[in-house]
Amino acid sequence: MSVNSVSSATLSGILSSSVTRMQCQMTVLEVENSTGQLADIGLSLGAGSGSVIALHQQMADLDALTQSNALVSTNLDTAAAGLGNLQKISSSALAQSINAASVAPSTTGSSAVQKAAQGALDGFTVNANSAAGGVYAFGGQNSDTAPMKSYTDSAQASVRAAFTAAFGFNVDDPRVSTITATDMTNFLDGAFSDLFSGANWSQDWSSASALPMTNRISTSQTVTTSITANDPAFQNTVKGLVMLTEFGNLALDQTSYSALVAAAQKTLNAGNSQMIEANAAVGTMQSTVEQANSFISLQQNVLTTQINAKETVDPYVVATQVNALSNQLQVAFSLTAQLHKLSLVNFL
Repeated sequence: MSVNSVSSATLSGILSSSVTRMQCQMTVLEVENSTGQLADIGLSLGAGSGSVIALHQQMADLDALTQSNALVSTNLDTAAAGLGNLQKISSSALAQSINAASVAPSTTGSSAVQKAAQGALDGFTVNANSAAGGVYAFGGQNSDTAPMKSYTDSAQASVRAAFTAAFGFNVDDPRVSTITATDMTNFLDGAFSDLFSGANWSQDWSSASALPMTNRISTSQTVTTSITANDPAFQNTVKGLVMLTEFGNLALDQTSYSALVAAAQKTLNAGNSQMIEANAAVGTMQSTVEQANSFISLQQNVLTTQINAKETVDPYVVATQVNALSNQLQVAFSLTAQLHKLSLVNFL
């Protein structure tokens, strides 16, 4: 029978290798013990780690949607507040136009109506430029630019030029008293009205984009999320206010003044109704985003459960493994210490 000898150096090397391996295992277990999750998903799950990566990708997509929807909600809240103010202005202007029917042209009463309309037009412009975080609520896809221009920027010049072209004299000419009701109606329904739609509206009034904002608010929904300053509610309200602002205190004939007031009432009434519809549309958008957020939250809960089922470790099992490995390390350290004490000197 042959006997193989093993040196203390060899034994020490084996023990050192075992200690290193167990220390690496202990590091992994300590991470899992502190986090409650697998330290190395790929090593622990192997081919199954692909499904976990897919779950995390889905969760990242939902997290991005949640953040995007928060911005959408902020913009819609700003739009709702702005439309609320615009609707109040529109309703008040409509009431003023009704009151205007009972006053005579070029009097204190008509002057008050004109000044009220001018103030309302200024307030309308301010609220049409409502913004949050540098994003203009009614700018559509041009959300970084104030959508509504001031009346005095260029629109007033266009209105007065159209008036002069239609009647042959300026608004401050005494001959305005010769304008008939028919001529006034034809002007307001024709050349004047054209200034508040299409290319003229974009040139003098609105910097908003032709298209509203759209956003992906869930994994399966992309919806419209804004009202723009090109909406008919804006155009008609502004048109009615300009009628009273520019012509409400001219020295008109009573019949032509009545025709002006009637046109303003009709236009402001349409604008007010459309403003209510726009407000309701924004409310529907807000509700749609809220519903999408609720669905996203449910999806996140499901994904969290699925991810935890694959990644979460049993704390009792990990604690037991830590304890057992700790004992093994203590034994290995003890044996290593004893081997280091071995020497031929002790046997001489």
